[in-house]
Formats: sequence, C-alpha cells, structure tokens
Amino acid sequence: MTQRALSLGSWLVLLTVLIGLPRVALDMHLPALPAMADYFQASDSQLQLTLTLYTLGSAISLLISGPLTDRFGRRPVLLAGLALYGLATLACALADSLGVLIIARLFQALGGCCTTVIGRVIVRDHFERDEQARLLGLISMAMAVSPMAAPVLGSLLLPLIGWRGLFLLLGAIGVVLYGVVHRRLPETRPTQVAATAPGNLLHLYGRLLGDRYFLRYALAIGCVYSTYFPFISESSALLQRGFGLSATAYALVFAATISGYMLGANLFRRLVLRFEADRLISAAIALNVVGSLLLAAGTAAWVQQWLAIVLPMVVIMVSVGMVIPACQLSVLQPYGAIAGTASGLFFFIQMFLTAVSSWVTGVLSDGTSQPLLIMTGVASTLLVATWLTLHPKQSGRATRPPTRFRAVLGFSA
Repeated sequence: MTQRALSLGSWLVLLTVLIGLPRVALDMHLPALPAMADYFQASDSQLQLTLTLYTLGSAISLLISGPLTDRFGRRPVLLAGLALYGLATLACALADSLGVLIIARLFQALGGCCTTVIGRVIVRDHFERDEQARLLGLISMAMAVSPMAAPVLGSLLLPLIGWRGLFLLLGAIGVVLYGVVHRRLPETRPTQVAATAPGNLLHLYGRLLGDRYFLRYALAIGCVYSTYFPFISESSALLQRGFGLSATAYALVFAATISGYMLGANLFRRLVLRFEADRLISAAIALNVVGSLLLAAGTAAWVQQWLAIVLPMVVIMVSVGMVIPACQLSVLQPYGAIAGTASGLFFFIQMFLTAVSSWVTGVLSDGTSQPLLIMTGVASTLLVATWLTLHPKQSGRATRPPTRFRAVLGFSA
C-alpha cells in the first residue's frame, strides 16, 4: 500500500503524540496512586515503585532502541515497541497484585518509551537544522499539555472507570497509534547510515561517554529532569494525603505547575534563533537554582502551605522547559551518522539518573516535603557542577562527528 506524504502539520501532530506517549502513560495515573495503594493494601512509598520501575524501563528502552533503529530502521522498531506497550498495558489493567503491576509497568516502559528516541531521531532525519529547532520547540511546548491534561483527565475518569479503566484507555491509545504509524509513517533512516556492529557498540558507547561535548548535554538534561521528577514522585501522596487536596484538585494543581514547562519551551522556541543554545541553557540553569532556593526558603517559612511547594516548582519547570529542547537540539548535531545510537545513550543517561532520583526519593519518603526538598536541591547542585565542569575548550557548533568517532564509523579524513 502506497503511503501518502505527510504535511508539516501532520508530522507535528504524529511526532508530538509519539514523543508524548510515555509521559501520558506516566502521568495519567498520578491522581490514582493513593487509591491504588489502598486497593493493594500497600504504602504510598511502595506504589512509587511503579514510577521507579517505569523510569528504569524507560532508561533501558532508550538505550537499546537507538542502536536497533540504526540497524533495522525507524518504522520496524517503532511498531515492535508499540506492540509490546499495548500488551504490557493490558497486563497492567488485569494485574491482581502489586508485584504484577510493577513488572507490567516495567515492560510498558520498555515498549512505549522507544517512541521518545525514535520520534526525535525522525526530526533529525527529515528536517533541516533551523526547522529542527522550530519543530523541537513546538513539540516541547505541545508536549507540556500532556502532563497538564493527563492527570486532570485521569482524575475525572477515575470515579467512572477506576484505575484499571485508565490502563485500558492507555492501551487503546497505543492501538490507534500503532495503526497510524503502520499506515502513514514512512521510513526516514538516511541511506548512508550504517548500523554499528554489536562488537563495536560498547566501544562506541565508551567513546561517547568520554566525549566532553556529548557528556555535558547528557548529564545536564539528566540533572535538570531530576530537579522536578521528585515532585512527580511525591506530589500525589503529599498534596492529597498531607494537604487534603481531592484527586481533581491535585490534578489541577499539578497541571498549573507543569504550565511552567510550556512557558519555558515557548521561550526557547522564540529565543533559539537569536541566541546560541548554550547561552539559553546557562540562563535556564541560573533560573533553576533560583527556583530550588525559593523551594527551600518557602517551605521553611510556610510549612502548612502547599503553595510554598507549587510556586517555586513553577519556576523550576520554566527552566526545565528551556533546557530540555536546547540540549536535545545541540547534542545530536555532530553525530548524524549514529543519530539513533547517540540519542539512545543520551536519553538513557537522562532516564537512568531520573530512576535513581525516583528510587532515592522513595527511600526517603516519610509523608513530608523533606525528600522533595533534598532531591531537588541535590539535582540542581549537580546540574550547575556538570555544566561548569564540562565546559568545552572550543566554542562553536560541530557539523560532523568528532575526529575519534570518524575512524569507528568509517569516515574518511
């Protein structure tokens, strides 16, 4: 069957849904976590394992899907991932124990989170650099709607269909997306891309991890993501049990907090054509530090006020909305011939650091805001240290793989 060419608007919608699917699957159930804890007769910290294992599965998916998409193409890996996502989501809906749910969430992420890598690699494949910048900015801004809308939708549907019904809805979204990808998405892998042999893959990963340019952006995005993921982990139980918010009120507060991400992504989209990405990242990091300090000061001064947590988190989210697309734009430019592999390792680092942050937050969880304060402060400090320590010795955008990658990839001098 001949595929019809996608318009720019269709590309934007499809790529946004693909890249946003893992966040929808993560956020829709946040208002239901206390109810799920009650159903399984488990503690809130035990339910946080569903988030930790989801982020761990996401990290693994991001690591392996990059090389797979370079070897087999974007479409086959994407379709296989969506199929696994659908089966695992059905298992989540049918889970009869917390252990089964946790494992099913792991496999849900293993399948569904490949869309994060592949969607952005497709942007790198199919569009010119300036168009990439605009498209990534629009996608990041549009994606901000998903973590805002998903918890609100989940809270509204929860009394009607229960938490199992929410998983069934997520599965249905995956089925529809699979059909659209199968019918409409063309293969975008450039013909000159040569898949890395398995024996060279670890060597290539080692080279990437030893490259200051790559490592700087990879650690920066991981650290900035970890400055707000503790809020995702803790906010459901903290705001609903600790401050007495209803599921719907919590979802609305969560959406208002995430709106800061949309503002930051919009700022990036408007400023990226006027300023270098590194300048925008530096400014956003300074804003992140301000938000972290406001969080510590606000919660110390107004212990019983949830606004003392939420308002500083909005500031932090603005910085996150700027840093994430800026790092994504910058990090893949020199590695076009191994875009899938480099992207996979890049996002693996991001989600692995997030999984560690989520796990430590769960260990520290005590029903207060202290774990949130500690982990946000630590991540913000590491963000500053990473950005300053790994400052490149030479400035300017790279246009091709660094010299030491050219031998590995078979480039001529």
